[in-house]
Amino acid sequence: MSDSLRRFLASPAGLTALLLTVVIVSATVVYAVVEDWSPLIALTFTLQTLTTVGHGNIFPQSTAGWVFTVALLAAMLGVVAVGLVTVTSKLMQTIARGADPMEANKKAVAELKDHIIVVADRQLASALLPGLRARGLPFAIITEDPEQHATYVAEGYLSVLGKPEEEEALKDARVEHAAGLIAALPSDADNVFVSLSAHDMNPRLRIAARAHSPSSIPKLRRSGADEVVLPEQVTAINLVSLFQDRSRIGDMVRQVTDELRQSLAEPKETADSERQPEHILFRAVRLALQELSPDMEQTLFALGMQFGREAVGPHLKSERLCDALKKLEPLWTAAGLGTIEVVSCSEDGARVAETHCATCQGMPNVGRPVCHLERGVLTGALQAALGRTVNTRETKCWGMGNRACEFEITSDVHEH
Repeated sequence: MSDSLRRFLASPAGLTALLLTVVIVSATVVYAVVEDWSPLIALTFTLQTLTTVGHGNIFPQSTAGWVFTVALLAAMLGVVAVGLVTVTSKLMQTIARGADPMEANKKAVAELKDHIIVVADRQLASALLPGLRARGLPFAIITEDPEQHATYVAEGYLSVLGKPEEEEALKDARVEHAAGLIAALPSDADNVFVSLSAHDMNPRLRIAARAHSPSSIPKLRRSGADEVVLPEQVTAINLVSLFQDRSRIGDMVRQVTDELRQSLAEPKETADSERQPEHILFRAVRLALQELSPDMEQTLFALGMQFGREAVGPHLKSERLCDALKKLEPLWTAAGLGTIEVVSCSEDGARVAETHCATCQGMPNVGRPVCHLERGVLTGALQAALGRTVNTRETKCWGMGNRACEFEITSDVHEH
């Protein structure tokens, strides 16, 4: 007997069907013996009796036959009652499951795709979840607290009940189909473990992690985190920005304004490429945005990551870092970013010089690197090409007074 048939016979509907079959077969045999009918006539009379359609010209000739017919009708009423109770109970269970918020939550989580998984303590989650909802981003939160799980579901958030550090909970949250993960647990060790597990299950997952100490930042990056945030640092930046003097912008862009004036006054064919109006305007806008918003560096990097991952990366497919960088050189120029060349390269790291930067060349010395967009393109393209974590750092920049830009690249060649 197959497993599916065994499961059906063990169910209420299966038991009802089995009971009805036994009654029909038994009644057919009894009528055939008692009334001396053929099996076909006995089966016909049995079905006529059970369905109450009438006996026609066929009816029992003996008292025993009539007594059995009455008993058969009584038994049939019992079978019908059992069947009605079974069907009604099944229907009510189906309706109840559809109306149950927990069942609806479980079904909605099972259909998530390109979403964000949130792994955070209750206090931080209360700030994160409304923000994600306000932006219209699909997301689900993992919590091991049954009461908090029920609260999230009641508030309309998709929630997964389980320990965030366990792979089973990440699977329930469909990490293989997710676009991003926020790891913000109270312990740096837990954040590292969650980041490592999630990255291993979905290497293309974008991970943002919270660090509680500067010493944990390298560990989180090695575990697969693309962005690591120190809460104290973010708070300090936001507090300082409240007292930022917006008038400084005018002084800092005066140089590019003079360049633009000079470029427009010169004939187009004699103007230097680094002083083309579109390049000068881009530098001016970028500098102004960075001064107006402390978060613009992260925004430019995120935009560059997306551009590199989706537009440039597919053209660099390679398992070797050095090969991917060689393929990147002509693409960098074709994308209008400038000119790059590989200074040194091994399979776990490299140095790349941007001898001509279309967006920062000629920028005044502002005391910090400013090529966050280019760094994002470089990171996203190489991660997409190699299928592993790549970290980049700008070590030289026009924004730091250098005459060229340079990026330091590191990657774990043993990462799977």
